[in-house]
Amino acid sequence: MSLLKTLKFQIAFALLLIVALFSGAFTVSLMALNEQRNYNTLLNITARLQNTNQSLVSLGMNYAMNAPQDNASYQRDLRLYYQEIRNRIQRFDEITNSFMSENFAPSLTDRSTSFTPRLNPAVHSAVGAVEEAWAEFKGGLNQALGMDDRGPRLDEAANYITVYHQPLSESIDALRSQIQRLVDERLDQVHQLHWATLLTVIAVTLGILGWFFLTVLRPLSRAVIGFRRVAQGDFGLQVPSSGDNELSWLTNSFNQLSSRLHAIFKLIDQIQQGSDLDDTLCFVAEQFPPLLPLDWVGVLFVAGNSSTIVLERSYREGVPEITPRRHFQLDGTLLQEALTADEPLHIPDMKRTAENNPKYQFLNHMADNGLRDAIFLPFTGQSPIPGVLAFATREPDSYSPEHLELLTNIAKLVTHSFGRTVKLAEHTRLAAIGGFASGIAHEIRSPLSTIDMALDYLQKTDLPLPAEKRRALASREAGRMARLLEEILLYAKPLNLNLQTIDLRDFLNRFIEAHSDIVEKRHQRIETDITVNATSIMGDPDRLTQVLFNLANNASEAAPEQSIIRWRLHEDRTSHTIRLEIQNDGAPIPEAVKERLFDPFFTTKANGTGLGLGIVKRIVEAHGGEIQLTSDSSQGTLVSVKIPSP
Repeated sequence: MSLLKTLKFQIAFALLLIVALFSGAFTVSLMALNEQRNYNTLLNITARLQNTNQSLVSLGMNYAMNAPQDNASYQRDLRLYYQEIRNRIQRFDEITNSFMSENFAPSLTDRSTSFTPRLNPAVHSAVGAVEEAWAEFKGGLNQALGMDDRGPRLDEAANYITVYHQPLSESIDALRSQIQRLVDERLDQVHQLHWATLLTVIAVTLGILGWFFLTVLRPLSRAVIGFRRVAQGDFGLQVPSSGDNELSWLTNSFNQLSSRLHAIFKLIDQIQQGSDLDDTLCFVAEQFPPLLPLDWVGVLFVAGNSSTIVLERSYREGVPEITPRRHFQLDGTLLQEALTADEPLHIPDMKRTAENNPKYQFLNHMADNGLRDAIFLPFTGQSPIPGVLAFATREPDSYSPEHLELLTNIAKLVTHSFGRTVKLAEHTRLAAIGGFASGIAHEIRSPLSTIDMALDYLQKTDLPLPAEKRRALASREAGRMARLLEEILLYAKPLNLNLQTIDLRDFLNRFIEAHSDIVEKRHQRIETDITVNATSIMGDPDRLTQVLFNLANNASEAAPEQSIIRWRLHEDRTSHTIRLEIQNDGAPIPEAVKERLFDPFFTTKANGTGLGLGIVKRIVEAHGGEIQLTSDSSQGTLVSVKIPSP
């Protein structure tokens, strides 16, 4: 950015211009005052010349009117008048010579140094006229004053002065008039110059004020109004911006901030309203280009085998891409790195990064489609299905640190939006599956009861041994099928709890005593540790029995034979809950398996339904509690159930 376009330079220049104008006006005034002083000095010197001439004329007239009558009187006048006449002649010579040489001694000007004015031609001409008139007058006066045996002829000098002084007086008056005329003309010029300077200063000052208003005050006022409106909730407001200075940069930054706030709040609204993945992705494709470069955006989900990732949906230039779902390798790729770190990952040039690396199938796919720069936003904890939201542009290194900072700041919000969208979609899908499964279970249960009755009838008849084995197998499978249908119905339909006050310690002891056969058949034993006195909770006895039975079976099946299964009951005063812990010494559960244990229909057992722990979680959460599972080689597997205490 050029320094000339910055406000600090422009304002400094305007202030310097005003200072220069006032300095110029002050300098002109000083020059005019100095010139006026010089002209005043010339007028004073001319006035002194006039006074010298007038005193000389007065001496001559006084002597002519009071001529001496005797020698004594003459001698007196000789001392008085003659010396005065000679002084006046000497002063006249000094002044006229100074005019002719344009150099006046301090004795004539009352200045500390010599005064050397530059006389214009008109004054020079008037000075010349005075010089000529004085030379002629002085010659005649000296001749009239001449010396004889009696001394100077004062009477003749007086008569000469009286008769012939007029031309000299007129020339001196003409010189004074010429200087006065010059002074008046110069004063008029100075006045005109002062007015012109004043008008120029006013015009320039008004121009600077107008520029300041248009360039600074008005944009600043618009920005303040915009700030207030945004502070009042008018997000997305755009303040008009003009020019190329700090205020326009501020306004553009404000507009960018307002746009981002508008997009973020629309995204929040999308989070609250949207349940469709395509709607949310379409929103990102349409609303994010003003915030950062965006030629392509897509969403990928980890496949069920956890080794591949699927490009579910994508938009290019704001338009949905009609392409088949693509599977890409996940293990050992940057997508897996982003999912593991759960943080945004920037790939400045996918083509260069994926070159000669066959594992980077997705990056090569993007590069083949003309995309270079990309940012991966993972959403893991917010979504039941881990996934990645990918942004991409055609040009490499398009995303600046500012764009990365923006995405980092809103990453959780964006990924939460997609995670919630996926959750809603998954819940909708599971609800549909649950409804479908419930209907199927009801339809199957009636013919299954008929089959079971037929198998019971056959049991009462004598059958050949092979036929009896098949009947027994069919009876067991029918029973397993009946239990599966019951679990499906229990998982699918809403839970209605019959709450009552339960002493959890007594309830637990009675359960362990009644179901001791669960551990006895594997030669295991149970140890209890109850370190709490108040164990009352509000619960449904039947549902809680179902929870304990399922957890007891799982713990016994996971623990080695002849091992100890520990049941502990504690009170958590901080969270006001009663915590039940069931621990076994079985082999640690793999992390990938542990994360899905509560998912419906997920099981590691050959004859399992995958609904047991899902039902347990539903019952615990229906009581306002929570269930957690940890497993490692040091403590085995620990299931913790927290239920609120009254």
